[in-house]
Amino acid sequence: MILNSILVEKPFTVERFCTAFRYQWDNGFFYAGESHDFWEIVYVEAGEIQVTEDANVYRLKQGELILHAPMEFHSIRSDENTPTKVFILSFATDGELPAELCRGVFRLNEEELEDFRRLFRQTYRLFEATADAYAVMECAARLAAFLIGLSRGGEARKPLVVSRSAQEYNSIVTAMTERVYENIGLEDIAAAENISVSYLKLLFKMYSGTTPKLYWSRLRCNEAIKLLQQGMTPTEVADRMNFSSPNYFSTFFKRVVGVPPKKYLQTI
Repeated sequence: MILNSILVEKPFTVERFCTAFRYQWDNGFFYAGESHDFWEIVYVEAGEIQVTEDANVYRLKQGELILHAPMEFHSIRSDENTPTKVFILSFATDGELPAELCRGVFRLNEEELEDFRRLFRQTYRLFEATADAYAVMECAARLAAFLIGLSRGGEARKPLVVSRSAQEYNSIVTAMTERVYENIGLEDIAAAENISVSYLKLLFKMYSGTTPKLYWSRLRCNEAIKLLQQGMTPTEVADRMNFSSPNYFSTFFKRVVGVPPKKYLQTI
């Protein structure tokens, strides 16, 4: 009998656990938006939360989770009248996760709930004490298996908040994303959406917890980072994204990221 071997290909591997947090909010809580270069799982153990993810605003209930991709802007608002318990697990990968994991909110079935709760407990303990390499490797393997199972069998849905203000916010962020290579100001963005600058600021305070100016800067900077990672020089990025000069681009990049683009290139 001839037995054929099967090559184990790994589209992605979990390389690092970044954080594992358990939060309980009794009187409402709003976490201002952020973006970072690692993945993040937000799971609702009790209560309800509102999650802003780039242009979309979602409503998550008990037993549901959402994944934030690297460099994706997101914020969280908990319900003011209902105690809320949320688990947040963040991690970095080598390779891309299945695209199915970024298509909305997942409602976990009983088996998935048990798998995730066990995974979170084990990962949470890694941060409480010095963990041996095998324990970390086991958690990484469990997380990879959970994500693969979720992408293949889980059902994502899009429980979007459909209020007028949420729809307006979605339209504005979508337009900003489409114009990320243009050198424009808040007045141009507000005029394109037929709203005032003051109302633009109000929408961003409501859904992102940040100012539209800061959001626009982060959006532009995140796109610049993608171009740098693709091999473009800072001068080429400055020209591609219509900055007035390479020097201004360097100043802008350092203000948002903390280091100039040339120094950032040394870290990738």
